[in-house]
Amino acid sequence: MSRKVSFFFAILLVAISLGLSSCHLFKPAKASEKDKVYKDEELEDIQGKRIFDPITGTWRIVHAVTEKVDTVQWTVLPEQQYPPITSEGSWEAVEPGLTDTNAPGVMRQVVVMLPFFANKLTGDFIDENSSWALHFYAGARLAFDELSNEGAKLNIRVFDTEGSSSRVSNLLRRVELEKADAIIGPYKRDNVLLCQAFSKEHRIPLVVPHTASLGIAQGNPWYVQVNPSLQSHCEAIVKHARSRFKPDNMVLVALKREVESGSFTFFQKANLALNNFGDTTRLKEVVIDNDPSKFNDINLSEFIKPGEPNVFLVPSWSSEAFVYSLLRHLMEFQNQGEEIIVYGMPQWMNFEQVDFEFFERLQVHLSSASFLNKNDERLRQFQREFLEKYGTVPREEAFLGYDIMRYFGSMTAQYGRDFTGRIDAMPYDVMLGRFEFSRVVLEPEKHREQLNYFDQLENKFVHILKFQDYHFQPAETP
Repeated sequence: MSRKVSFFFAILLVAISLGLSSCHLFKPAKASEKDKVYKDEELEDIQGKRIFDPITGTWRIVHAVTEKVDTVQWTVLPEQQYPPITSEGSWEAVEPGLTDTNAPGVMRQVVVMLPFFANKLTGDFIDENSSWALHFYAGARLAFDELSNEGAKLNIRVFDTEGSSSRVSNLLRRVELEKADAIIGPYKRDNVLLCQAFSKEHRIPLVVPHTASLGIAQGNPWYVQVNPSLQSHCEAIVKHARSRFKPDNMVLVALKREVESGSFTFFQKANLALNNFGDTTRLKEVVIDNDPSKFNDINLSEFIKPGEPNVFLVPSWSSEAFVYSLLRHLMEFQNQGEEIIVYGMPQWMNFEQVDFEFFERLQVHLSSASFLNKNDERLRQFQREFLEKYGTVPREEAFLGYDIMRYFGSMTAQYGRDFTGRIDAMPYDVMLGRFEFSRVVLEPEKHREQLNYFDQLENKFVHILKFQDYHFQPAETP
């Protein structure tokens, strides 16, 4: 059996035999065959190796195998010690009567809902779509162990959504969900919509690890979005560029597609917010025709200021051919001695056609919701512990699972459901970057008289990475 498959089996067995708390049961479900994590139209990733889906406003993680797959020997574990995965099971009580209060020292109930796709487990095969959830779970388990050693009283209930809306609807009818102090997950947009309504009705914090769309929640102060939205990425790019360059030297360029050129609004609002009082200067805009046959005709010569920095903000990600043609055109000016700086989107890190020489010479900067600093001792320690415990190298979602459980597990243990009223004032450094939650009001003009109104909480922290010395690294901060 491959190491990858044996690792998955190990995690699944851990999930049902040990769990994330002193007593919880991993209970998978039966679901529709057509619901798959990576086939969801709304997946939208804007971090590191995450790909933004402009239609749904969420991010999808792209995985690439970079190492030779090894093989190992494995042993079938006894069912008495490691019960098989089942769709039903009983819950063990945990200090009855102590979970209905926010008093300090009380055992807190946390529900984790992830698409393990355990119903597709056949023989020695585990569905590839389970990978995201398995790594996330494994990272969360390590964080839970640390919290437990520090005295946090958490009881984690893990449910398998299998990416099914019908399954999630059934789970939301269970008493365990109503008694939860916090819910982490799920993954798919449709399932997040269901859980958002439940969260709002029962006033239970919902921590959404993957979906990055704004507008899913309205008037729900218990909705916590970990993945920054496209708007936050645009704002971070403008802030970084404006800290170094004059707005007169900056030009917005994108394809004539609603989500891409439509994001110009985010850039313009962020730019106006940085202007001096009364200054309404807007950034210049260029919209390029979608026709690929015209990409070679791109002409930005009228926007080039000789002898000055020329900054192009390019919120396009759907066409690698367009980005390649644009950068090649800008290289002509760079070859003539002009200084060209380009800000792009995180999907560019996964492009295959664009020459790295373009990235280097055009001083390409990209936004990213995550960055793993290999020099961070916390990261190295986590990798060692993960490898020792699970026998494989952690993927990015393992770090995400750790970060989320470490932070929100601690906050829930301390404050119960009330933690949502505190996290916007309590930023926290995590391995993937930083949690900086802010209150978001989607339509301020509708709520001018409601001073305390907000629609949701969102993590606004976004890395700006610069391609330098032929690799992406954090750009200098203002």
